[in-house]
Amino acid sequence: MNGSSAATPPPPPNGKNSSTSCNRTCGGISIPFPFGIGGKDCYLNSWYEVVCNTTTSGSSGTTVPFLSRINREVVNISLPDGYGPYGVVLIKGPVTSLGCSSNTSQVPQKSLPDLNVTGKGSPYFITDENRLVAVGCGTKALMTDIESEILGCESSCEDSKSSQEVTNSLCDGYKCCQARIPVERPQAVGVNVESSGGEGCKVAFLSSKRYSLSNVTVPEQFHAGGYVVVELGWYFATSDSRFRNPFGCINMTYSGSYSSDDNCLCDYGYFSEISYRNCYCSLGFTGNPYLRGGCIDDDDCKRPNICGEGTCVNVRGGYRCDPKPKIIKPAKSLVLQGEFQWHLASTIL
Repeated sequence: MNGSSAATPPPPPNGKNSSTSCNRTCGGISIPFPFGIGGKDCYLNSWYEVVCNTTTSGSSGTTVPFLSRINREVVNISLPDGYGPYGVVLIKGPVTSLGCSSNTSQVPQKSLPDLNVTGKGSPYFITDENRLVAVGCGTKALMTDIESEILGCESSCEDSKSSQEVTNSLCDGYKCCQARIPVERPQAVGVNVESSGGEGCKVAFLSSKRYSLSNVTVPEQFHAGGYVVVELGWYFATSDSRFRNPFGCINMTYSGSYSSDDNCLCDYGYFSEISYRNCYCSLGFTGNPYLRGGCIDDDDCKRPNICGEGTCVNVRGGYRCDPKPKIIKPAKSLVLQGEFQWHLASTIL
């Protein structure tokens, strides 16, 4: 993990941006700290550096974000939210194909290099939300680079199911198949494709998207697309000297409890030769827990009809619903036989 070599390291970032000169979007994609674009004070360390590249498409150019250390295009970056044990980065992953082009070679072709996020201090891993998928007739997909394990699946075009079963089924062997990856959070997974019979285009890939026969048509669509979406998990490394102390967050690893006044919570652990802190804004707060003052009270009362007929009152870390005020009509007076009497016609709206 790279730390600052200066004698006096710069202070951790404050507010919404780690620096006023840091860009926080690229190509319409949000780049929250600890990720960043620009100078070294814009991101935690080089593992989180994002480069905003310009690509040309026809007569116009577009900007796309890349994680520089692993050279992968970013689709989305999510901070931890308390529902998952880590943050998430969606990237573009490779498609491995066989027999899908005019090239008659029986050597599999890869649209991008295999996924490898290893390296000293790497905060990334390939999550078990991803599946190995094979599409095509007589297609065998295998995962490589996984120690002591050989995992894969095989698809066939021999239909032994009814049309209704085929339409509603997941990729379970007919025209496409899928297999889970190990839950040990690997940092390198390769994909290979082989022919188990028949001709035609065959593809295999790793993706976090769920596929069934309703959204898988022909393997050529994946070959032509050139990429699929892969989910990477990430942790916030604590070895950097600027960020060893929590930003006012409660250490849930030791305390195990918190109050509504605590706007930020953290879990601590160890992964890939680094100690990490997984922080998230408490329920009722929103923002970036990795910035000082980054978790702010979320005004729940802005949500429509949250209290029904009651009155929403925002409180720190939550809200309360007060009952609708009771309105009492004034009593009506009647004169009967010269006497002044009250007619109790009070009603509650």
